[in-house]
Amino acid sequence: MKLAAARRAQEAAAQEQLAVLGEPVDIDPGEALLKLVSWKYGEVLWLRAQVQELPASDLTWGRAQTDVGIGQEGPIDKTTEKAAPSVWWALLRQAEDQLADYAARALRAGVDERRVKIAEHQGSLVHSVIMAIFNRLALTPEQWNLARVAAPEELRRLAG
Repeated sequence: MKLAAARRAQEAAAQEQLAVLGEPVDIDPGEALLKLVSWKYGEVLWLRAQVQELPASDLTWGRAQTDVGIGQEGPIDKTTEKAAPSVWWALLRQAEDQLADYAARALRAGVDERRVKIAEHQGSLVHSVIMAIFNRLALTPEQWNLARVAAPEELRRLAG
């Protein structure tokens, strides 16, 4: 009974903290998925670095339980060790699974296709602006010919 009450109090405190984490922010669902993928990938890289620094023996063998208390003969300080994956290894595998899930969701949502459409739309807007500028300059036919060659070359150079 006390354990359940303590758990409810802990959950209530966590809910209060969640309420002050920040205000809602408008975001495109595709962009939200991409941000999740990026954050999760950073977490995977960090966890992988933690695992790589562990001695090989710590990946599969370690402290499973420590009992501290008072027994019939006095103080008890007993450590139990067993073969089990390291907590860092388990967290890395869990984060990798989450990353794969987020990435698959992003692909299913057509995020890459949407990015291409956005880039195409932006390219069309840039073209319209350049053409409007050229029209306002009242270019000669020779200048128009040069502009038709130079503008796409410079835009391709800018795009990398």
